[in-house]
Amino acid sequence: MRHTLIILLTLLAPAVCHASAADVDVNPAQRAFDAAYSADMQVVKTGHDPRVAVELAIRMLANAKEAKSQPAFQAILCEKAYELAAPYPASQKIAIEAMTLLAACVPEKALQCADCVTEVRQRQFDAARGDERPKAGEALLDAILAVADSHGRAGAVAEAAAAYKRAQPIATAIKSDRKPAIEAKAKELAQAAKNAAEAAILMKQLEAAPGDAAVREKLVRLYLVGYDDPAAAAKYLDGVTDAALCKYVPAAVKGVDVAPEVACMELGNWYVSLAETAPAASKATLLTRARAYYARFLELHLTIDADRVNVIAAAKKVDADLQKLSGPPGGKAADAKKGIDLLALVDLTKDVANGDWQRKATGLHIGANGGPMLLVLPVQPRGNYELEARFVRTAGIGSVNVVLPVGSQSVALSMSWHYGLLSALELINGKGPAENGTAVRPGILQNNHEYALLVKVQVAGTDAQVAVSLDGRPLTSWQGPVSALSLYPDLRLPQAGCPGIGAYDATVIFRSARLRMLSGEAKPLRP
Repeated sequence: MRHTLIILLTLLAPAVCHASAADVDVNPAQRAFDAAYSADMQVVKTGHDPRVAVELAIRMLANAKEAKSQPAFQAILCEKAYELAAPYPASQKIAIEAMTLLAACVPEKALQCADCVTEVRQRQFDAARGDERPKAGEALLDAILAVADSHGRAGAVAEAAAAYKRAQPIATAIKSDRKPAIEAKAKELAQAAKNAAEAAILMKQLEAAPGDAAVREKLVRLYLVGYDDPAAAAKYLDGVTDAALCKYVPAAVKGVDVAPEVACMELGNWYVSLAETAPAASKATLLTRARAYYARFLELHLTIDADRVNVIAAAKKVDADLQKLSGPPGGKAADAKKGIDLLALVDLTKDVANGDWQRKATGLHIGANGGPMLLVLPVQPRGNYELEARFVRTAGIGSVNVVLPVGSQSVALSMSWHYGLLSALELINGKGPAENGTAVRPGILQNNHEYALLVKVQVAGTDAQVAVSLDGRPLTSWQGPVSALSLYPDLRLPQAGCPGIGAYDATVIFRSARLRMLSGEAKPLRP
């Protein structure tokens, strides 16, 4: 059979080679599949032994891995392997592997594959009992949230919201640590879906009556509050009669960095007033805007007078309100158990070292641009600590990187270095990852899988230890003098002593990043 398959693929190569599954005529691929497997498929169809179906699925998956230059044929093999393996508990791992391969090779089928994986994970969860149930539930959550991510990337907010809503009772049933985050994202996405529906209705109304001032004002408020997009809001200001909107929206479009002193105080107060009546999902964003304007005012207005005293008081109240909304970033209880939520502290206007980073409902997103992409996590750990992160590489085969402060030096963890060749720490004694003794080969990361990373850094005098685990299993470790550690120039952060996250030639979502101090203290870059 293997020899026959190779002959068939060779004959079909001119028709299907060097093209994606989306633009290849599937008929030659289907004919190749029928020629190679029609007899086997007939045996499965007429028989009653599931082992026959499973054995055939295993062969199809193995052949799919070899059919890289025939994407249409490879897609059929993956899909058929899934169909054969998915119904049987013993072979559902094969079904998931088939969909994972298909999503990696044919990105346009990623959502379809994620749906299929979710279906299998749901079956496994429904069948799980006892101690296996929480584990199966977490795997199901991974699958559902991957579907949500795919919908989110496609701009299908309502579908993403529905996926998070589906995840909520599962997280509750298994008492998942992710329950609070899932509930928060579900609320955020539900509000985003509501905003999208409202925007669609208002746009239709505006098309019917372009001069309707009431509709225009609703659109201004929706884009300003719901989408935090003053520039989009400004497009609908013509005819709006609200004096505050007409005055402050154009000023907000210019940005906080160029706002004059008096305008900063007024804009801060205005954003606070908007937050008072805003939906819960928008309050934190509006208050953060207000806090930025207050901070700039205090930088510019150094005279100790009534205005400065009033802005200091207003800024303190905003800080207190933000803390109530998100919970304390530090504190004894937070540091001891959950740690500091680093992603919540990131300011994309100040903390981006390289790349086009975006904050979305599913986390901080960075897309492949062929070069290094880095983001500062704006806290300086001074002592021993643990850094925990959850990330998903959704496209590409490049590396995911984490910069780690270690005493007075820093070192980087590179996962999937050189496109999966290895994972390692770099640099040690000036040596790169391939030669410094910390390499793990291969270093392949699976796309669309959410990884849980845990790094423990301990410093004693002039020596240090770094231990890394991935998905609960040891990945690599190192111990030696702190002075041995350094960074490649393209991984050096503009703020020394801070951790950082990034990627190289890969599309990655960082869903969370937390810092737990084991000793010493964590110093934030900003209040």
